[in-house]
Amino acid sequence: MKKIFSIILASIALTSCVDTVILPENKTVDDDFWKKKSEVSSVVSAAYAQLRDQVAIRNMIIWGDFRSDELVVTSALPASTTPAKNLGPIALAQVYSLNIEPDNVFTSWYPFYSAINYCNLVLEKAEGVVAVDPDYTMDDYLANRAQALALRAFCYFYLTKVFHDIPITPGAYMESSADLNAPQATPDSVLNMCINDLKEAEQYAVSNNIYGDWRDKGYLNKDGINAILADIYLWRASINRDASDYQACVDCCDKIIKAKKEAYEQDPSKRRRFGQDTEEKDYYLSAYNTMYSDLFGQNGQNADESIFELQYKLSSVNNTGFDQMYFRYRNRSADSYGYLKASSKYGTVDGTGNGVWINNADQRLYEFLYDAASSSVEQFAVRKGVATTTSGLKTADSKRDPRTTVYQNWILYRLTDVMLMKAEALVQLYNLAGKAETDTRNEEAFALCQFVNDRALSDEDKSSFTLKYSTYKDRMEELVLAERARELCFEGKRYFDLMRYNYRHTSVQADLSKHLFDEDYQVVTNNDDFLTLLLRKYPAPAAMKSKIRDERNLYMPINLDETEINTNLVQNPVYKSSTKY
Repeated sequence: MKKIFSIILASIALTSCVDTVILPENKTVDDDFWKKKSEVSSVVSAAYAQLRDQVAIRNMIIWGDFRSDELVVTSALPASTTPAKNLGPIALAQVYSLNIEPDNVFTSWYPFYSAINYCNLVLEKAEGVVAVDPDYTMDDYLANRAQALALRAFCYFYLTKVFHDIPITPGAYMESSADLNAPQATPDSVLNMCINDLKEAEQYAVSNNIYGDWRDKGYLNKDGINAILADIYLWRASINRDASDYQACVDCCDKIIKAKKEAYEQDPSKRRRFGQDTEEKDYYLSAYNTMYSDLFGQNGQNADESIFELQYKLSSVNNTGFDQMYFRYRNRSADSYGYLKASSKYGTVDGTGNGVWINNADQRLYEFLYDAASSSVEQFAVRKGVATTTSGLKTADSKRDPRTTVYQNWILYRLTDVMLMKAEALVQLYNLAGKAETDTRNEEAFALCQFVNDRALSDEDKSSFTLKYSTYKDRMEELVLAERARELCFEGKRYFDLMRYNYRHTSVQADLSKHLFDEDYQVVTNNDDFLTLLLRKYPAPAAMKSKIRDERNLYMPINLDETEINTNLVQNPVYKSSTKY
């Protein structure tokens, strides 16, 4: 698996006119290569392309969605069609049954480290191009450096959320025979590095909406960098229970919200489009009846409210990982179901408060799931991003999309995600400060949740179904968590949302300065309320609790191939070694 650190430019890169450029196979990126501005741009684009790999997308779905209460294995999946070592029932069953082996295909982290290696190449080589190409200025270099720092930080942050203890590579790997024995860093050192890199990147990053095309959402501009920063601060604050990090999260979110607001108010054409040329709002979101088309539909994507998306549509690249997981398990039109479907908790309305949907007026229920609210099915196919058009007002859709290609962008951050991150941080600041009557942060958090929820209601439904603060003022943490489940389901967020909730409520506070394998690591037992939410998709959730007793069970094992290549890697102690497939 030395391909992890390969520097062969055989990937598809986006150019400014969205052409595809395939550089020669086996072309080593050495000093002779770094002579032109276009060559730097191609490596920056190649770094992003690594995360468009089908392994990256399917693993983000497995890590962020399938491990949570959202998804189950499709019951109709033929058991004999796929070998276990690929995407077959055994690999999926291991994850579902919480019996993951280190040789499971879904433990692979190579696309992320491949992206990191491209970023390191830019950081080490790009500045030298300023001296040899007059068209490549220092400003160009600083902008490229910001891209590399930000994308690398995103990758490292994502990996530490999934594996806890990960290696930080010492620099760019220039050949496959390089020493790959980088030791694992503790999460606190990884997060500190990411924060420092992102702060530097923000100084030189491209301003928001400067391009006027796909690059405004396809590259990490200032909004994207602040979204990653907000996410990191929220993650670290939840583990450390630290008010200063919660406030830093709020500050980053406010920068994004302010930038989005100014973008609308300075562009009359955008405000007219949404009928808002006279009415000023705090948050400009697509209306409930255009939201799906703008964000997920065939003629949408890279919407105004979006922040950072991995690009497939404009480059005509099939999102194979998404296709397999949610739409067609073999990427063939004859296979009308994906490997995964939504659990019943996400497909039905539960007025008791134990489910995801609290009423049948929420437009997202019908936009995001096929056969929504049906009592005749136990598994619900994911509609979000699969269907090309809106379902219609509160209309359950059972039609499968017959398209042969899935050019669905993978959204990593969008405005409602940021709004709800801010709400989560505000609630925790309110709680940590003692819940004083004069503290309005709880009400501000509620207003954010209400705004996101109201967007999913028609005007006639708002009077009956809009959220009331009196109902939720004493359980705002649960409201924010539930609203994120409704708004961001199937986007790779839920498992990490639940992990943050767990860390805030464990009896022993986790220590980010420790490896999970350290001799003095103190075992952190998982919170019971967290386990109730996490395991509610199972027919017998109580029987599953013994398999996810403590913090170490929350993380994936390091892939067996990686431990054989990097002899300094130490396996998460709750996972035993296994024979390769």
